[in-house]
Amino acid sequence: MAKTLTVERRSIDYIPPEERHGKPRSLLFVWFAANTSITAVVTGALFVILGNSALWSIPAIILGNAVGGFFTALHSAQGPKLGVPQMIQSRAQFGYFGAILPLVLALMIYVGFYATGLVLGGQAIGTLLHVPPQVGAMVFALMSATLAIIGYRYIHKFSHIAAVLSAVVFVILLVRIIADGNIGPVVETNAFDGAAFVLGISLSASWQLTFGPYIADYSRYLPEDTPKRATIGWTFLGSVLGGSLAMTLGALAAALGGKAFGHDQVGYLAGLGGAIWPLVLLAVILGKLTGNTLSSYGGYMSLATIITSLTGQDRVSPRQRSLYVIAISVVSLAIALAATNNFLTNFTNFLLFLLYFMTPWSAINLVDYYWVRKERYSIAQLFLRNGEYGRFNKGAFLAYAVGVLIQIPFMNSSLYVGPIANLLGGAEVAWLIGLVVAGGLYYATSRAVRNRARTFESISGKPHGTAVPATATITSEETL
Repeated sequence: MAKTLTVERRSIDYIPPEERHGKPRSLLFVWFAANTSITAVVTGALFVILGNSALWSIPAIILGNAVGGFFTALHSAQGPKLGVPQMIQSRAQFGYFGAILPLVLALMIYVGFYATGLVLGGQAIGTLLHVPPQVGAMVFALMSATLAIIGYRYIHKFSHIAAVLSAVVFVILLVRIIADGNIGPVVETNAFDGAAFVLGISLSASWQLTFGPYIADYSRYLPEDTPKRATIGWTFLGSVLGGSLAMTLGALAAALGGKAFGHDQVGYLAGLGGAIWPLVLLAVILGKLTGNTLSSYGGYMSLATIITSLTGQDRVSPRQRSLYVIAISVVSLAIALAATNNFLTNFTNFLLFLLYFMTPWSAINLVDYYWVRKERYSIAQLFLRNGEYGRFNKGAFLAYAVGVLIQIPFMNSSLYVGPIANLLGGAEVAWLIGLVVAGGLYYATSRAVRNRARTFESISGKPHGTAVPATATITSEETL
């Protein structure tokens, strides 16, 4: 008997134990597919454009992905343990209404990456189907929205196909580039540039850190007893391998192709594929479709959380869910159609801009989860306006504000170059400063929370925070 297509009904609400399913190794495919996208290839090309030689781009790419991927993967363990979306959990740090601030920033990430993905995905569909890239972007938006509406289970299934195809195609393209007789002299040109090398590390770390606001969204259906090491490990492996492979391909392609690559990234990669050019385009489409679907899916949950915070709802109906996904897709498509020109420059500015604002959030979230509350939360309280976590947390806002402001002297972007960045020759270390300062300050201001948790445990002998919201009785899927 044929299986029926089912649509996910859960959104921002808690996933009860009886609805948990899957294995942590599925996270390898999700994050490998999301990272082996044409957008990651373009990011790798920026290493060369910013002044790195092709040879020195490779260790910068690997190091940056590993550092950023480590912090991002730590968020993944929150999914099985808490069973709620990543940004809902931010209410524990920022308060019920205070979490709207990081939610708005996360929404900007989703829309930005969705829009840039539509530009490149539209190019791939346009080349494959011989239609204008604008038409390709529209088709791509429809595909992304459909997969996001169907939801979690099918996003995971689709990522398996996309990950395998991307791995095969990208390795073939790398072999072709290395075998090209012209790559040797290109790789050997330009001496080591320390500032460009550090900036490259920051760029790839930024790529990984911007996944932070939705990492746990794709592990929250896993059983609660899923080993933390497995969840973190498979996420880290998929993200770092995928990001490093795609960015290395982009750096070498940019060094070899020069203006030809910069003018048409998708077309240049298809040309490298030779006889398998349709397969290259298909890999680009499926890989980018994975990333765009994650942005659409995460975007609707952020939007839904913002709206439900203001209205007092604790769940979203399937119809509302579809409307949110469509709204995110329409806005992203409008941006994509208007932002096709000067894409590389705009994308660089966007990526570095996000890093300054999201790194302090990530630090606060991780410090709270692992060191302050030590993985123990009252899930029901996350859905209460006047609950345990309050409406606003002044300590979190102070740590966040200082974490952002402390980065200003170290910034190196097209909008502003700080005085310390100038002294360092343009090296970009602001994100690292923001990570340490925001996390440290939040820990220092959370002493009362840590004391309450210890007192509760000493009196009751039980971990603090095990409650489940009343909405847990809802079934997880609706049959079509």
